[in-house]
Amino acid sequence: MPRSRATAVALMLLSSTLVAACGERDSGTAPPPPPTPPASGTPAATAPSTSTPDDGTPIVYPSGSVEIRPGATTVYGDPADVDFGVTRPGTKLRAEFRLVNPTDRPVKVLAAQPTCQCTTVNVSGEVIPPRGALGIPATLQVPNTTGMKQAAINTALEPGVAGPRLTLTAVAAYAVRTEPLYVDALSPAGMTGEVVLESTDGRPFRVRSVNGRPPLLRTPDAAATRHLVGYDLTGETPATMPKWLLFETDHPEAPMIEMRVRHEWSKLPHQFPGYRVSIQFDGYVANLGAVSAGVPAVFDLQLKHFAGQRLLAIRSGDPRFTAAVVGQTPGDDDRVLITASVTPADGVTGPFIVPLIFEATTGSEQMYAIGTVR
Repeated sequence: MPRSRATAVALMLLSSTLVAACGERDSGTAPPPPPTPPASGTPAATAPSTSTPDDGTPIVYPSGSVEIRPGATTVYGDPADVDFGVTRPGTKLRAEFRLVNPTDRPVKVLAAQPTCQCTTVNVSGEVIPPRGALGIPATLQVPNTTGMKQAAINTALEPGVAGPRLTLTAVAAYAVRTEPLYVDALSPAGMTGEVVLESTDGRPFRVRSVNGRPPLLRTPDAAATRHLVGYDLTGETPATMPKWLLFETDHPEAPMIEMRVRHEWSKLPHQFPGYRVSIQFDGYVANLGAVSAGVPAVFDLQLKHFAGQRLLAIRSGDPRFTAAVVGQTPGDDDRVLITASVTPADGVTGPFIVPLIFEATTGSEQMYAIGTVR
């Protein structure tokens, strides 16, 4: 097959297998339950990465330098799936996949296409030696929000055939995490239930409030590494349904934990059909933790597909708070790193959720800042 035709076929294969594998999957229909991550927070499967170059350059492992899987007859990923387990929001994770060639002829990798901008690879036209391997360094940018993050890399091999599909998974959580990762209130049965709050660092803590109200504790009101907390959304209306459950704790590293509520009444603007997104956030909530009245709480977030644009201002939708742009610098690819601040007025206390309106040359968009004033 001519090179140009093979490349075209490869791109068609990659396009046909792309999936929405990043961002908040919250469309109003119940998604499949997420897999349970390793309890220890260590990767379930990772490829060797000690020799991975920082610039993402693929590594060629010559013939005879890698172990070949018994019975393998086609190129395969070793590993094909990397599970980073539990990690902090905003973390940039690195791994190395190996495309192992068990055959006696060289195989060219025509392309490797991530399904999400959160994943970066740098592969195009490299050759896998016979009975050798090609190491593919990959990065996964975990957003600044909690929950499960998934991305995939679709590969295409000469002569224009689909190669292994490589996946990366991580669960973003603070020093205290929730189980499950979100409240599925799309059905009547999910309007009430219980949530487990568990310390990921083994430190005992207490639950102080839920959405600013006394918690419905199912376990003793005492310091512990695990708490069972009830919730009841049956009395909520379209105007009062919370977008997140906000758990306030006395854990010094996790004073506020957000848990997304999935319901028709809790949709974010970009989740409605036909909505035109002006600014793409890397997560629609910024967790400021414990802050002080009258003192600016500074935080970072990334705007996606924002290269060449400029953020003009940030306005607070709550008169008790002010917001401001502190700085903006280019990030990876076409992202821009924004540094912003939110300042509670004197006299403000307790948990909060503040709408923040971002105004840019592309238009305006709203996200939220959460935390507690102490």
